[in-house]
Amino acid sequence: MVRNYVRKSTIGSGYSQETLTIAVDLIKSGSLSTYRASKIYKIPKNTLADHVKGRRVTSLADCICCLEKWGFGLTRKEIIKIVADYVRVNNIKTQFKNGIPGEDWFLNFKRRHNLSLTTPQSVEFARKKNVDPFLIYDYFDLLEKTVKELGLDDKPSQIWNLKESSFCCDPSKTKIVGQKGYPSTRTTSGPGKQNTTVLMCCSAIGDKAPPLIIFKGKNVWDQWVAPPDTEFPNTTYAATSNGWMESAVFKNYFQKSFIKHLSDDRPVLVIYNGHATHLSVDVFKTAIENQITILKLPPHTSHLLQPLDLSVFKSLKTRWDAKLVEWQRKNVGVKIPKCIFSKLIGEIWTDTKPEIIINGFVKAGISPINRNVVPVELFDPTAIQRWKSRQAQKIADVSLPSTSSVSDIDH
Repeated sequence: MVRNYVRKSTIGSGYSQETLTIAVDLIKSGSLSTYRASKIYKIPKNTLADHVKGRRVTSLADCICCLEKWGFGLTRKEIIKIVADYVRVNNIKTQFKNGIPGEDWFLNFKRRHNLSLTTPQSVEFARKKNVDPFLIYDYFDLLEKTVKELGLDDKPSQIWNLKESSFCCDPSKTKIVGQKGYPSTRTTSGPGKQNTTVLMCCSAIGDKAPPLIIFKGKNVWDQWVAPPDTEFPNTTYAATSNGWMESAVFKNYFQKSFIKHLSDDRPVLVIYNGHATHLSVDVFKTAIENQITILKLPPHTSHLLQPLDLSVFKSLKTRWDAKLVEWQRKNVGVKIPKCIFSKLIGEIWTDTKPEIIINGFVKAGISPINRNVVPVELFDPTAIQRWKSRQAQKIADVSLPSTSSVSDIDH
């Protein structure tokens, strides 16, 4: 239905921004009283008073945008209910039917304030909470300090990132062509979705370390390993009771696979999240002995600061899905063997272009260092204001003369 709403009310349309500015200037200079200016320029006295005294009137649109930014966006029905309640409580006369705004009002409200109806992305509360300027910028301070102390400003080959991810054995991303108006299906090996954990590691210059594939089980069997000359060179395998990462498995990979892959150039910086399985005395001891510095990302910020999450895994998962579809067409109804899983993982990791990996480090603000990769709009407005105040205070403290210098001047 096409809506051509014509506004009938004249409230707020009797003056322009230019007229408002002139009236406010005349009141401030003492040439006119608020009452006289209101009569002459046909501007509500309250509006003039707010602008003269510098009071910022928070509009409904401002509130809606703030709530959306904080992760609590309002629906169309909620906004209409808020307006209806405000009209009722304040006994305001409107042309709303039964005091409730209609669809025409909402559409024009959206247009006037440049708003839109969108499907929100789900973000864990912990992630939303940790998008904090104090956490993010303090991390970049530490990153910059560490890179300078290690002398790695121009040595991206010695800066590494590692992260594990889950690879599903049932494709879900690859689209197919079918008849319009009819459902499409894909034949799989079974109703369940089996996932396998794979740890990837790469450098800011695009180098790739051997992956670690973790299967569910008590032991790693020979038939789980990819056929000879088909796996990524020196791929490491492990088995755990639930198929997830464990401290002993990570320690073994770090000591016997990752370090062996590194060149003789030292020092090395390794950046990863602070999952409990990545943190152990043995890992730290090994790192120190091999001139490796470990820098932990702030908690729940992988979606903003982890190179592998920002660029690499998306490309990997897309190509992984396509590989699965191709294999299932040739092996209808057959569950993918672990050795084939290992083979396909090796293929997509081998085919991953260095440019994709390098782009991940750029997006994460690691190489080159760029603390502005996280948009200011993602921060809580109150928190970013407090952070700016802290920075201003730091600058003021640095600029103050020391006690000894003041004493010298007096003498």
